[in-house]
Amino acid sequence: MPTDLHRAPRTSTVPLEAPPPLVLIADGDGASRDVREAQLRAAGLRVSVARTGFEAIVKASCQVPSVILLAGSLNDIEAMETARLLTTCPMTSHIPIVRLKRGGRLPQRILTRLRRVGA
Repeated sequence: MPTDLHRAPRTSTVPLEAPPPLVLIADGDGASRDVREAQLRAAGLRVSVARTGFEAIVKASCQVPSVILLAGSLNDIEAMETARLLTTCPMTSHIPIVRLKRGGRLPQRILTRLRRVGA
């Protein structure tokens, strides 16, 4: 009597959607960091936050975000040095870095470009 025990199980063919891009915000100013984080999340992006240059380097190496938003106000390492270390590290050298000006909200053109990163 034949059995179906040796037949491979059926799998679903429903395509999985890619998660939205991960954006790392490196900003030592809590108020602007919070505003930018909320703005990015409202745009449907995943967000990771770093308060210091060291934290930005560690998170970028471990999480490998799609882009890093780097503010000038970091509490330990200067932003220029943080950017230099990120661009020379083999784990993070391919990640685009966007330097942010002072202020809370991100310009609309940056949000539009960030949404396209995951498309």
